[in-house]
Amino acid sequence: MVSIPYLDKADLGPLADAAVSWKALPAKYDALQREFEQRVINHLKGHWEGDAAEAAFVTMGKARTEYENAATEAERIAKLLLDAHGEFAASQKQLHALLDEARNDHYKVYDDGRVEDVDPRQDSPTASASPGLAEERKKKLDSLVSRLTRVLEVATAADEAASSALERDANGDSQSFNTSVYTTLDSVEADQAAALMNKKGRLSDAEITKLNLLLSANKNDPEFSRDFAVKTGGENMLSKYNELMSPPAGTTLSKAQLAQLKELKANLGTTIGTATTSDDHRKGGPDPEITKFQNDLLKAGQRDFNANPTESPYGLSGYQLTSSLMSEGKWDKDFLQDYGDALITAEKNGANAGQNPDAYWGYPRTLGTTNIGALDPMTGFMDALGHNPGASTEFFGTETSVDGEKVDHLDYLMKDRHWPDGAAYTGDSKNPSGYNNLGHALESATTGHAYDASPTADTPAHNEKQAALMNEIVHAVSKDDALAHDGMQDSLGRMAGEYMPDIHQTMTNDQSHNPDGPDNKEQIYPISGTAAGFEERDISRFLMTVGKDPDGYAAINLGESAYTSNLIDYHLQHPEAFEGTTDTALREIARSSGEVQGSIAIGRRESDIGAGAEADKAYNDAMGRAGSYAAGIVGTGIGVGTSFIATPAVGAGVGGIATTVTGDLINQIVQGTERDTKGDTVYASGGDWENAKSSATAVLQDAYRSSAEAQGQGHVADYQNILANEVEVGFHSADSNLEGYGQDKRGAS
Repeated sequence: MVSIPYLDKADLGPLADAAVSWKALPAKYDALQREFEQRVINHLKGHWEGDAAEAAFVTMGKARTEYENAATEAERIAKLLLDAHGEFAASQKQLHALLDEARNDHYKVYDDGRVEDVDPRQDSPTASASPGLAEERKKKLDSLVSRLTRVLEVATAADEAASSALERDANGDSQSFNTSVYTTLDSVEADQAAALMNKKGRLSDAEITKLNLLLSANKNDPEFSRDFAVKTGGENMLSKYNELMSPPAGTTLSKAQLAQLKELKANLGTTIGTATTSDDHRKGGPDPEITKFQNDLLKAGQRDFNANPTESPYGLSGYQLTSSLMSEGKWDKDFLQDYGDALITAEKNGANAGQNPDAYWGYPRTLGTTNIGALDPMTGFMDALGHNPGASTEFFGTETSVDGEKVDHLDYLMKDRHWPDGAAYTGDSKNPSGYNNLGHALESATTGHAYDASPTADTPAHNEKQAALMNEIVHAVSKDDALAHDGMQDSLGRMAGEYMPDIHQTMTNDQSHNPDGPDNKEQIYPISGTAAGFEERDISRFLMTVGKDPDGYAAINLGESAYTSNLIDYHLQHPEAFEGTTDTALREIARSSGEVQGSIAIGRRESDIGAGAEADKAYNDAMGRAGSYAAGIVGTGIGVGTSFIATPAVGAGVGGIATTVTGDLINQIVQGTERDTKGDTVYASGGDWENAKSSATAVLQDAYRSSAEAQGQGHVADYQNILANEVEVGFHSADSNLEGYGQDKRGAS
């Protein structure tokens, strides 16, 4: 077989030749069988009688069967070898591509898998000291290592599976041909993984390593995942998972063992998620065996699983175990609806019995000695919705009937439910609030992409349900700012960042109506898809509220900066997009930008987070955390996504140089970079009102200058003043909104 560490140097030709040779054998066996039939059996029939003849014909019949079995075995071995060759060839191609990428980007990959950064800039004091270089290089190195490891995992699992299948003798001691030879590596690996999950007693470290390898290599493969789930069974899968995560009291696990179990949780969750969506790849409708698996998971939610009943009579519920796995991968949309209904029903029944979620899911239940998972199953379920935009949009637009009472999902989760607080309930020491997970679900429900993925040029425009949900959330937070719970403001900020055209349309001074075509505001701020239609009062109060939180402020600041920078470039390149003058469009963009930036600046000014250096550090750190989010939205059209593209005529190609301009600006904003022409910090993130105004002005001025110069357009000096004046007007409008809309937003300062 292929030596995996040297897969890039392996000659896969012999394996392909072997597959072709085996593929030719069935025809030869068929020919031999026909010849045996004609020359021996048919020749003797009618000419030979008696006991000896009868015994001989029985033996001949067995021989004929052996010819048939030989042909079947050869055919199945050929299919297995072809599948193995395909797996190795694909892995080899991916490996070569990664090695080329590494060399081209000045990374050296050693035969033992180590990757070293050999970029000559690392030796340059000037370059190595530049902000972000070391971090950027480290991210690329980590990405290379991760992808190389993935390729080798897949190839190693395929190698071991092929070897196991070819060495397997299903007939035991029999010398006859084996007609039950595997034909695909997926089926081999699914059987191996299911056998480990079905094993009686605890798995050894070596067995957990093997299970991790099989799941990691195949977790996104529908065929493997489906077979593994069906052969393991829903209830048995939860039982074994619980057993693995709950070693007996007194067991001391090393860091390596704990890391191994965390990896298993992620691999198993992704695999089961893929299994629930395997119907999507099936012709002829739902898979009854996967439907049964999903129903078994739902039923198992209602029972307790206790790996160590002698130590405690209370184990984790099936809901807690399933939700623990749900935080990984993408799970089936319909199953998530059924699961959410069941989970809310269980909680409401608990509440009717006098138990809030803390009591219902908490003590005396514990996570065990590994502390892997979460006591509150709603957190994992929210992350599952966060990874499936279609499911989350539908879920937050529907309700559950519990004993005749209609429970609106959004109201229950955002307004009524008491979310247990603490790392044990969320499974995340860095985010001990379940509202963080709720934010993830709301992000995907309103934006149309997973919460932990940036929008792309292929992300669909906001549809009617998404826009209506965003409008409902904005209105709710505007009405009661306590609904912008601690832990979810970063999500609310990112959501606002992806509705910037809608926000700017709301903030615009231009209320003209054109019966023969788009209104001015729709031409200046084009939206493809459904507009959210915010009320000015609601969006002003929403921005002030979210701006009080550092992470919310940072996401809106960077999202708005990316949007308006690209929008300026768009109008300079496409003056025909607006029926009025480009001058009018640029003035209006600057004015509404000032109002948006001024609104969040008011939130920051009125927040109770503190003052001076302490507050500045909190907001500066948040800007750094939001940098990757902003970088992800730079290249997706006019700002952040195809929702901002008006018509096919101006399409996704309107970006021009905007991605470069905007990318540079975002980096400078995050780093607070000094501007060469002035020598002072203009992208300041201090809490001072004037600093915020200066920074917002500088973003627009630099975006205009870079775009105008690249296109050979003049009037740069004039527009420095024009844009600054319009931003000033926008900030005054925001301040007026505080008086008119937001008196209750005033803090103690």
